[in-house]
Amino acid sequence: MLSPSAYILFGLAVVWCVLWTAKASRGWVFPAILCGVGVLQWGLADAGFYRDTAAFPPPQLAILAPMVLGLTAVFAFPAGRNWLRSTDLTALTALHVLRIPVELVLHEAYLKGLVPRSMTYSGHNFDILTGLSAAFMVAWMVSRRKPAKAVLVAWNLGGLVLLGIVMVTAVFSIPSSVQRWAFDQPTVLVVYSPWILLPAMLVPAVLWGHVAALYQLLARPRSEGS
Repeated sequence: MLSPSAYILFGLAVVWCVLWTAKASRGWVFPAILCGVGVLQWGLADAGFYRDTAAFPPPQLAILAPMVLGLTAVFAFPAGRNWLRSTDLTALTALHVLRIPVELVLHEAYLKGLVPRSMTYSGHNFDILTGLSAAFMVAWMVSRRKPAKAVLVAWNLGGLVLLGIVMVTAVFSIPSSVQRWAFDQPTVLVVYSPWILLPAMLVPAVLWGHVAALYQLLARPRSEGS
């Protein structure tokens, strides 16, 4: 489907995701959950579950369901919110470097007719900027003169906006009963393995990375009991 180099880049992104979510969350429980969800979604993709384009509600929404339910559960309980506060901010930032190889893979997928141009940096997906700037931000964070809190908040908000643009584009360009865009070249890549791991593992991880960082930077002190 894609070149061997695309598989290698994607594999590196997945490994980076697992290692840095473990470091950021200070344990292996969260990356193990991510991997478990990835395995489940892989099986559904191989079974053709996500290739039904007529059903309503669209089965493709199940790709995002674990992420939505997981974030809801984290914020619903004090233990989840305390967990967000305890994450490693530098590791959360380093996690976003995985967006560089992902965007290179998406660009090749566009050239092969597997995603629309809008899903790449040739269109209006500038998510690669978050990945590139993440490396700079990590270097800054470990330097003697660290960035101000306002800089970190602004960077995470910007990355969250760019991620949101990609997610909305993907949802409405994937072949389904709610597809609204890119009918001539829809987003078909992610309904096949191993690429299903992009929305099943990598997107939830980077979304969590931004949410955890912003919560840690902006939340009230732990002493208030929330």
